[in-house]
Amino acid sequence: MEIRDFIEEIKDEELKKKLLVLWASFEERFREMPASVKFHHNYRGGLYDHTKEVIEIALRLYDAFKDSLDLNRDDVILVAFAHDLDKIDKYVKNKKRFGYNKHEFVWNEARANTNDTAEVVNTLGKYGIHLNGSQLNSFTFCHGGWSVDRGKMGPLATLVHCADILSLAFEKRS
Repeated sequence: MEIRDFIEEIKDEELKKKLLVLWASFEERFREMPASVKFHHNYRGGLYDHTKEVIEIALRLYDAFKDSLDLNRDDVILVAFAHDLDKIDKYVKNKKRFGYNKHEFVWNEARANTNDTAEVVNTLGKYGIHLNGSQLNSFTFCHGGWSVDRGKMGPLATLVHCADILSLAFEKRS
């Protein structure tokens, strides 16, 4: 399945429509950008592969635990899909590929001090996608919100975080 296919599975028609518009706007960049510049999925198209893997793994976890957790499948797809949406503009082509930094992509210096969670929430908001508390909690914890003052990691956040970590462990190149 492709990322678009997962979005098409969303039962909330309004959310599905908005995510499909967002996807159409960003698909090319997902297929171009890495998920990281030095670590996991650090190749052209790595963001697409990683995002797809996180959705796939998150849905498998959801299916395995849905009877014991109060989770919504649409929320799982939304959060797994958008968990790294901030990475669309986080990296740029490396124009100085020499010495110790031979990576194809490097950090976008204009984004170096940007709050990743705020970037995701802002991008979703531009497409009319407003988050509930569980979804916002998930994006907070996807982006290092581990300090005591951030609150407790909820079930949706835990599920997507586990899927994210498993994608790193099982990384495969397309």
